[in-house]
Amino acid sequence: RESHALGAMAVAVRLVLLGAALAVAATLPSCETDTTEHCLAEGADMSSEGIEACLEALGEASRSEACNAYRKLIVGCAADYGRGGVCEDAHMNGETMACLIQRVAPEKLSDACRDSLPPVEEAKGLFGLYWKDGKRELSEDEVGELIGDELDTYLRWVKKKKGAKSQRGKERDYAVRTAKKASASKAIVSAAAAAARAAKAAGESVKGQQAAAQVAAETAADNAVKNDMTGTLKPFTRGNIKGFVADAMTQLKDEL
Repeated sequence: RESHALGAMAVAVRLVLLGAALAVAATLPSCETDTTEHCLAEGADMSSEGIEACLEALGEASRSEACNAYRKLIVGCAADYGRGGVCEDAHMNGETMACLIQRVAPEKLSDACRDSLPPVEEAKGLFGLYWKDGKRELSEDEVGELIGDELDTYLRWVKKKKGAKSQRGKERDYAVRTAKKASASKAIVSAAAAAARAAKAAGESVKGQQAAAQVAAETAADNAVKNDMTGTLKPFTRGNIKGFVADAMTQLKDEL
């Protein structure tokens, strides 16, 4: 009896380890929790067939969402992790879910497998959403969405950002601002030149071409500042816009 109990315990441990290997991370579908809670009681059939029968008997309503997603993938993606499938090797190494969901692009999976994939989670949080394009100050509503470590990380960053900066830090910030402004200025001049070029092709006078360049430069400048999520760019002055238009008209003359 003691030998049977030890054997059952060993099987249970192997099953838990297998479930952990299949899950790889908590976000991946797995029946590990369902198996541990419902199918490993003393006297239970702990063979793979017995555990499958146990999970099946639970029914979809009683199984966890993660387990239902796992079972759906196992059925729908059989060809993808089976012999010759894109995830065959990963399946042999107990990394089926990681391969199907994280490593292989959906377009490389079979239609049935793609239809079985869990929905993609909406990006959220400090790094997944707000700072994905670079660090920036958040609005009060955005800060209100942060919790735990992400909130602490953001508050430390704000404190450091607003604190006294070293000379080296000031020089680095100046270099970043200068490069950002130069890049935006080049794009604005290009937009203004394109507008002037189009006006010229339409038979507009030089004055009309300048007017078109003016509108394009103002629009491009506003958009550049609006789309700069890092807050590096500052609004362009009238003098800046005038210079952009002049550069655009010079480009047009040089093309003659």
